[in-house]
Amino acid sequence: MPRKSSVPIEVTSEERQALHKLRKLLGKKRNWVRAEIVLRAAAGQTNYAIAKELDIRRNTVQHWRYRFARERLAGLKTRPIPGRPRRNLMELSSRGTPGKVYGA
Repeated sequence: MPRKSSVPIEVTSEERQALHKLRKLLGKKRNWVRAEIVLRAAAGQTNYAIAKELDIRRNTVQHWRYRFARERLAGLKTRPIPGRPRRNLMELSSRGTPGKVYGA
């Protein structure tokens, strides 16, 4: 069964500058990976080639390529995770919740 073709990516000069800036930010590898995926896609590389060179999964490349095509630079930002926020187990155990043992 043939693979679906990749979403074509065209980047404006302003977007390219923003992607290079995002790629240079220290401390956030995920920003570098997302920017690198888009820049390589704009250069015409396939999802398979990008995934192999960056040592990531092909569906990760597809995901960020599609989000950039749909939402442009705003799509590369991390979105909040839905659902109830996590609770800190250390905080709960220090409160001494009766009948429950945390972290054991």
